This record gives sequence, structure tokens and C-alpha cells, in this order.
Amino acid sequence: MRLDFKKEIELIVNQFKKKKFRVTINKISSFLKKNPNNDFLINLRGLSFQALNELDNSIKDFRSAIKFNPKNIAAINNLGNSLKYLNNIREAEICYTDCIKINANHISALNNLGNLKLFTNFTEEAISSFKRSLSIDENLELTYINLAQALQKINKFEEAEDILLKALIKFPNLTKADKLLSSQINYNINQKHLPQMLKKLENTNLNNEQKTYLYFAISKAFEDQKKYKESYEYFSMGNKFKRSSIKFDIKDKIELFNNLRSNYHKLDNLKKAATGNKKIIFIFGLPRSGTTLVEKILSSHKDVSSVGEINYLNKFFSNSLIQNNEINFVRLNSINKEKVINDYFEYLDNFNINSNVITDKSLGIYWHLGLIKYYFPQAKLIHCQRNIKDNYLSILKNLFEEGEGWKFSELELVQYLNLYSKIMKFWNDKLHNDIFNINYEQLVTNNEAETKDLIKFCDLDWDENCLKHHKSNSPIKTLSVNQANKPIYNTSINI
Repeated sequence: MRLDFKKEIELIVNQFKKKKFRVTINKISSFLKKNPNNDFLINLRGLSFQALNELDNSIKDFRSAIKFNPKNIAAINNLGNSLKYLNNIREAEICYTDCIKINANHISALNNLGNLKLFTNFTEEAISSFKRSLSIDENLELTYINLAQALQKINKFEEAEDILLKALIKFPNLTKADKLLSSQINYNINQKHLPQMLKKLENTNLNNEQKTYLYFAISKAFEDQKKYKESYEYFSMGNKFKRSSIKFDIKDKIELFNNLRSNYHKLDNLKKAATGNKKIIFIFGLPRSGTTLVEKILSSHKDVSSVGEINYLNKFFSNSLIQNNEINFVRLNSINKEKVINDYFEYLDNFNINSNVITDKSLGIYWHLGLIKYYFPQAKLIHCQRNIKDNYLSILKNLFEEGEGWKFSELELVQYLNLYSKIMKFWNDKLHNDIFNINYEQLVTNNEAETKDLIKFCDLDWDENCLKHHKSNSPIKTLSVNQANKPIYNTSINI
């Protein structure tokens, strides 16, 4: 009887390993009717729900597994992950720390805690957690990557380079390390890394994702050396590989814009909310349009804190209020407005902030400016724009970890830029007094005057620190980390 019991569990585990999650759920549910206290299988069912993005069900199972076995460290760690996915940062952190209390060397919990701290801008704590993981096990590929990103975020580029070089010695096929390293190398000076990457491309065991990182890293190296034809060839190959992995149709975006434009009057007629003591400054625009520089300037102000690019509201609006490419007004009216606002501010409280003026750099919030003005009528809206040709090229030659397909296709990018132009013309017509349009080229060439206008628009007192943004320790999370932590420069104008 015991052998049958063990064999049945092995069969269930095999279904899970084959990613047959619905089958796994059904078989575990049937098994638990006879053996209801099996915390191992309850946790496995929770993982299956998690894989299917049925997070509420996963949380129920993880809590149930912990109830039967309070020291089921896997279930506690998994519960933390589901809570994090649902933006419950505080409870997620408690789960990870509870795991570490049970087992101080629990690598998964240490890394999860590190990633959580990195996301919420407690960067030094994140670095400590990643280093502790590597002290336990030096063979953690992604931990090297996470540690290097954390170090780059706070300008510790030499230490980040040491970590990445160490990772590449141990894991030659970890091409994400090559890509991260390329972001801080000047290939006019460094003559070693580019030949190594070109040689690495001959490795037939590299998968498409690994090749994609290399293509973009090599492209950057050739650009540094002013070999623009070669640079173009490599980022074009990288975009081709990346685009093939993304499901996207520009027609959905066109339909969304047409519906937003047609139905804006319904939203404009609704009573606006009151947003409390905190002042929010939304920074938005196309990728590579200067948003990170503007964020860095504002967060250098003594009265301003930054949460970085969190996209909390973008995700909330898209998941909860946008249906079939239009606002669901029935749903909008049924949701408690004050709860939405309070949930947002409670979420911000998880971040390393120390003031009542907060910048939220959510690039794509331009799709939802009507909803922003409905929920946050006093918010400041900073739209960053750049010479469209420069912006076009800068998007194509940079690898975005996440994003819609238009970022990786020359044709679709042209279509999207045309649509974007219409979107911003519409919003500037409707909200012209509420949007501060800042031009990257003017900010770079006439920095002091433009910065003072920006600070004035945000109703802030002048602070000289805003002209010394490169000396600030406020963390940067994005592709622009290396540029934004330098003094103002104009080498990327009219490229």
C-alpha cells in the first residue's frame, strides 16, 4: 500500500515537471480527498495555481500547507512570491525573512528578499542579501546578475565589473553578463571584450535568448568604435530574435486610442477625487526620451523622493479597467475610488522614500492620463520628448527586458510613433495646462533654465542640488543608469 502511495505522488510530480499544471491540480485534489493533510502536495498544487497565474488560489494552498506544517519552508517562500505578484510587499518580505529564520542559508529566500529590496530601492540591503547567497553557493548565475545590477544602480561600477567578469569566467554562456558589462565599458579603450563576444557567437549551444543579449552587447561595442554599419547589423539581428518571442498586434493599440478619444467626455464629466497630503509627479514618455534624466534631476531635490519605474497604475488600469481595448465604465463606477487611491499610496509606502513629494516614472501612463486626472487631479504630469529620429534609433539599438513588440521592429516602431504623436496631441489639447512638455535637447543644451522651469511647474522651491543630479545617490533602475549618473552631456543629440 505504501509503494502505491509513493508511486502515485511520483506520477503527480512528473505531471508538474511536464508543466501540465491543470492535470496536476486535478490529480492532487483527488488525492487529497483521501489524504487531506499532505502539505507537500498542497504546496505543489499551490505552485501549479501560481504557474497558471491563479494567485488567490495559490495563496490559499500555501497558507493551508503552512497550517499543516508551520516549518514547510518551501510553502512559506512560495507564499511570499504570490503575495509579491499581488503587490503585497510587506507580507512577502515577512515570508522571506521567516524562511531565513528557519534556515539562515535558504538561498531561494535570500535571493527573493534581495530582489524585493532591490525593487523597493533598499539597494544596500539587496546587495547584502545577494552577497550572502553567493557566500553560501558560488554557482548561482542569476545572483551574479542581480548583484551587478544592484551595484550599477548606486554607481559602484568597478565592483559591478568585477562581479560580471567573475560570473563570465564561471559561466561563459551567461551572455546577460556580457550585455550588462557592455553598458559600462568604453570599447575605444577596452579592446578585449568585443573579440571575446564575437568568438562566443560561434558557440552552437547558445539559445536565441543568449544570442540576443550578445547581439545587443556587440552592437554597443561597435557603436563605441564608430563602426555604425556593424552596430546596425547586430542590433537588427537582436531585435529580430526578440520580436519573434513576443505576441503583439499594433491594431489593438490603435483601437484603444480611438476608444479613449471617443469616450473621454464620459471620464471628464465624472467627479474628481481628493488625493491627500502626498504630491505625485508622474514622469512619462517614450523609452529613451529623457525620462530617467528628468527623474534623476527631480529626485535630487531635497523635498522629493523617487520610487522609480514601478508601473503599478499602468498594470491596475490595464488589468482592472480596460476591457476589449476600452474603459469599462461600469467597472470604473463600481470600484471604490478612495480604496484605489489608498491602495496606491500604501504600495508606495513600501519604498525607500522620505518625503511627501514622490516621482513615479511610469513611461506608458500616457495611455491613461484621463484616469490619472480622475484619481489624482492634483498630480503633476511631466511629458518627456526627444528628436523623433534620435528616439527611434535609440529604442531600436537598446534591449528592453520587457515590452511590447513595437520596440523591436522598425516597421512597427514607425507605426507606433505615429500613433504616439496622435495620443500626445489629443492629451495636450485636452489637458494643456496640466502637462509640462520637456524637450530632451533643450534640457541638455540649456540645463539650468529648463530645470528651473521644471521645478517651478512642480510647485517646488528652487534647489541647487537639481543641477548636480549626477552626485545624488538616488537609485536608477533602467537602461539609462550609466548615463543618468553622469553630468549633463549632449553626445546623443542628432545621432
